[in-house]
Amino acid sequence: MNIAIVGGRDFSDYTLLKESLLAYIDTHETPENIVSGGAKGADTLAAQFATEMDIPLLVFKPDYQKYGRGATLVRNTQIIENADVVFAFWDGQSKGTKDSITKAKKLQKELHIISYGEKTEEN
Repeated sequence: MNIAIVGGRDFSDYTLLKESLLAYIDTHETPENIVSGGAKGADTLAAQFATEMDIPLLVFKPDYQKYGRGATLVRNTQIIENADVVFAFWDGQSKGTKDSITKAKKLQKELHIISYGEKTEEN
C-alpha cells in the first residue's frame, strides 16, 4: 500500500501530520511507500515522516521543461495515481491541494482530508 501525503506549501504542523498518519497505520498496515511531490510544506514533512519511520519515499517533482506551467498539475496526477490512500492537509484554499483532492475522488482513492488554519475572506 502506498500513502500519498499532499498539502499546502505553508503547512508546517508536523505533529498533526504524524499523529494523523500513525492513527491510520495503527489500524492498517505500514505503507510500502510514502508518495509526495518534493515541495516545501506538506511534502517536506512527508519526507521527514518517511525517514523517521524508515518507509521508502517516492517523489514526483514537476517537469517544467516538458509541461511548462501545467507541470504541477501533471505531478499531482502522478502522485495520486501512484497512491492507494491519500492524506490531504488542506487550508480550504490551496488550489494545488484542491486539485489533488479532486483527482483522488475521481480515481476513487481512499481519501482523508485534514483541515488546518482554514482561511476565510476576512483573514
